[in-house]
Amino acid sequence: MNALPLDTATELARRVTLVRDSVPMDDLAAAVDELGECRRFDAERWLMDTTGTRSLARDLVRTEQERSICEGCPVRDRCLSLAILTGDTRDSIHGGLLPVQQRRVAAVLPQEAQAAPLLRLPSRVEPACPLPAAA
Repeated sequence: MNALPLDTATELARRVTLVRDSVPMDDLAAAVDELGECRRFDAERWLMDTTGTRSLARDLVRTEQERSICEGCPVRDRCLSLAILTGDTRDSIHGGLLPVQQRRVAAVLPQEAQAAPLLRLPSRVEPACPLPAAA
């Protein structure tokens, strides 16, 4: 479950590279804060147990619930990118990945960093419902 195949890690590292090359860090953090599905839940929910106080079975069930929330998140790649680019891969779920999986993607990233981006992402993700124009 914790293993991440190299081809998957490489593809995710390519996505992180695209985000890094296309979105300023401040805009990246703002998009994740404003549009992440996790914003509807307590932030503690995304932290992994590093003290060993919870049972492994309970953590696996809980973790799958959080990861399923990430599946439909509109800023999933940006969330993962933010965690990897800031080095926040120790103890939280980001982009639907466990910390060990995030570190696997980060380990592949230096090899992918030299690749030219194939597309440019907008610097900001617009909400699904546009705001009415100011009068």
